[in-house]
Amino acid sequence: MTISILPVSLVGGALVLAGLCMVFRNRLAELGFAAERALNGLKHKTIEADGETWRYLEGGETSAEAILMLHGFTANKDNWTRIVGRLTKRYRVIAPDLPGFGESARHPAWSYALPAQRERLRAFVRALGLQRFHIVGSSMGGHLAALYTHAYPDQIITLGLFDNAGITAPRESEMFAALARGENLLLTNSVKDFDRVLEFVAHKKLFVPWPAKRYLAEHAAADRDFNAYIFSQYEQDLTEGLEKILPRIKKPVLILWGRLDRILDVSSIDVMRPLLPQAEVAIMEKTGHLPMFERPAETAAHYLAFIGRHR
Repeated sequence: MTISILPVSLVGGALVLAGLCMVFRNRLAELGFAAERALNGLKHKTIEADGETWRYLEGGETSAEAILMLHGFTANKDNWTRIVGRLTKRYRVIAPDLPGFGESARHPAWSYALPAQRERLRAFVRALGLQRFHIVGSSMGGHLAALYTHAYPDQIITLGLFDNAGITAPRESEMFAALARGENLLLTNSVKDFDRVLEFVAHKKLFVPWPAKRYLAEHAAADRDFNAYIFSQYEQDLTEGLEKILPRIKKPVLILWGRLDRILDVSSIDVMRPLLPQAEVAIMEKTGHLPMFERPAETAAHYLAFIGRHR
């Protein structure tokens, strides 16, 4: 009897221990995110907009000029955490999880094409009571920021485009070469896959503490199918592109790009310059797709100088 019971007890104990480790690891990761947010003067908030709960980070004085920051595909609001501490002394910073990403709900029946996302973003802006603000987006978020600026120019003070999507670049990037083969390099199935994506998006190796990396990798793998669903709709937005609407945007624009971006090639700027003659351009050397992650101080300096000239 003892021999037959002991293995069951050991297995049960191992399962309990594994469960506790998982909970503890996730809690460690969440505490780490909270600490980095607090260090950069950010608070986690929620608000209802057209029946949807938005989760976002906010920092700075509510009376200051606002900056609305939009993350890219498969990313979330914490993409901006490393630079906002340099912005909140002068500005109110708001970084939401876009619908379908981060802590947002997943709605399998929704359209996540950018025109639909733009209108959801408008509802979020309205719920916050924002009148005029700076808007900046990274990658897909830059694409969305440009669409929003075109649709609602009276709300926008300046537009920031960080390695933005929506342009057919003269040189094909590694990402688009892979898409042509039927492979999306931003979708992950495992922790090993997540390490590959981190190396792909950045030239400078990104430091992510182990509990946080494991936490993010597991969520990315769990969201893989839904992210693929979103991307299948977003591909139509990429086909239509921004080239037709950019000349209609008359607001001050900053185009900021990592020279070594493997996802969206820096030659996109060659297309955008004649379409946005008023734009200021900053190309960051030894930098990949996420300048605000790889070089937060330099990125913030470029952006602060730009918006400071257009307050």
